[in-house]
Amino acid sequence: MDINFRQLRAFTLIAQTLSFTRTSERLHLSPPALSYSIRKLEESLGLKLLARNTRSVELTSAGAHFLPQAQQLLRLMSDAVSDAQELLNLDSGTLRLAALPTAAASFLPGVIAAYSREHPGVQVSLQDGRAGEVRDWVLAGEVDVGITSLPEDMLGLEFKHLVNDNLVLLVRDEGDDAEDWKSRPYIALTTDTSIRPLADMTLEHLGVSTQPSWQVAHMSTAAAMVREGLGFSLLPASCTAFLHLGEALRVLPVDQPVQRALGLLLRKPVRQTPAMQMFEHFLDQRLN
Repeated sequence: MDINFRQLRAFTLIAQTLSFTRTSERLHLSPPALSYSIRKLEESLGLKLLARNTRSVELTSAGAHFLPQAQQLLRLMSDAVSDAQELLNLDSGTLRLAALPTAAASFLPGVIAAYSREHPGVQVSLQDGRAGEVRDWVLAGEVDVGITSLPEDMLGLEFKHLVNDNLVLLVRDEGDDAEDWKSRPYIALTTDTSIRPLADMTLEHLGVSTQPSWQVAHMSTAAAMVREGLGFSLLPASCTAFLHLGEALRVLPVDQPVQRALGLLLRKPVRQTPAMQMFEHFLDQRLN
């Protein structure tokens, strides 16, 4: 059945005006074009909707029966278009985010705040978790996008690079030689974090033992232990934005063999909603 918006609109207007001439003027259609549109509607329905002579037009019984249904279809179509336009203009909608703690505690709150001020009708939610958790949430469709490091297993996923968040060395400032940290105990994050493999790889590259004296799950714990002189740690540079390291700690660059990339993790096939596209724009502005 091939019925379109223009045909329904023409029929309901004729039913209202009972005049092909006035309807043609309101729709800015020629009378032949209007007649053709009505004829195609009747052919699609297999019904005679209008009885017309040289002086007047009126609804047939089938036309009178179909009229309220046509009006309802027009309302539904109009509402659907309105909803789509509202979403396109970001007057409504949802955006479900997941992020690593480093992103969730550093640059992401500022991005969310700026985005929400600009588009208050979009409801934004955020889950923070480790890289494996973020990946699972994205794959399960529990979130729309993850801000995370590049996973090893990319099956069913797409990764869009945002920024490099490389590792830095945290040591207690004791005024000694810069290389003395290598003889101190290694305060490592646990093996289920995305940072641990890169930290171990970096230490191997620098010729330093990867055997940890301490293993902790949270960067704040690692930083606090370094502050108390219990050893050194390798953490992402972004952590310096929220850990409030203080004067007791030194943050030093390290020669890292592999970049730590952060990006957007999306499930395939990728569906980019207007809300998501605009959020990416805000992210790019903040990070660049």
